[in-house]
Amino acid sequence: MSVSYTGASAGLFGQAESQYQANKTSGNPSLGKDAFLNLLVTQMKYQDPLNPTSDKEFLAQLAQFSSLEQLTNINASMDKLNTATTQQQMFSAVSFIGKEVKASGDSLSKSGETVSKLFYTLPEAATKVSINVMDDNGNFVRTVEVGAKAAGEQSFQWDGKDWNGKSQPDGVYRVGITTQKADGKSMLVDTTVTGLISGVSSENGKFLLTTKDGRQVYFTDVKGVVTPGTSS
Repeated sequence: MSVSYTGASAGLFGQAESQYQANKTSGNPSLGKDAFLNLLVTQMKYQDPLNPTSDKEFLAQLAQFSSLEQLTNINASMDKLNTATTQQQMFSAVSFIGKEVKASGDSLSKSGETVSKLFYTLPEAATKVSINVMDDNGNFVRTVEVGAKAAGEQSFQWDGKDWNGKSQPDGVYRVGITTQKADGKSMLVDTTVTGLISGVSSENGKFLLTTKDGRQVYFTDVKGVVTPGTSS
C-alpha cells in the first residue's frame, strides 16, 4: 500500500519500520501481522479526508492482512506439529529399549565366542554368494563363500575368524555381499541385522538406537521386533 504519514502516525509507522528492519537484519525480512495491522489502522486514521482510501484498496489491504494472519497461524501450527512428531518418535524409540529388533544394516558384533547374525534378502536365486567381512578400517578380514542360494531371506553366521582360522578381536565389523546369477550378472542385496536395544540417542534430528553390543541403527530403519535370543 502507498501512503504518506505525518504527525502522530509517524510514531506507529516508525515502530513498524523498525520491526521490519530488525527482521531483515536477522534474516527474516517480513513484516509481522501486528506491525501490518498498525500500519493499516494508522492509514485509516490519518488518511487525507479529501483523498480517502477507496473501498477496493481497503478490501485488498484487509485481504493481505487476512492472508498474513493465516500464514502466521499455519506456521505456528506446523511448528507445534513438528514438535509433537519429534516427541512421538522419541517415545516410540525409547519403547524399544530392552527389546531385540531387526533393522536395516550391515554390521556384526563379536564378543568372545558370540557373533551377531546377519540376514540378507536375494531378489532372485543366486548361483554364487560371497560374504566379505571387514574391520572398522575397511580392511578385509575374511571372505566366506556360501555357494548357491534361493531367492528370499537368508542368514549368515560368521565364526569370528580370519582366513587363517585366527580368532579376531572383539568389536564391530562390516559386511559386504557380492552375488552372481545364472546369467553371470550380479544383483543388489538388502541386509538386516538384529540386536538388543540398550539406549537411544539423537543425531542431526534423527534418533539412533544403540544395541547392547555397541552397534547403532537408525530408528527409521527398524523393520520389526524379534524374540530375544533368535539372533545368536
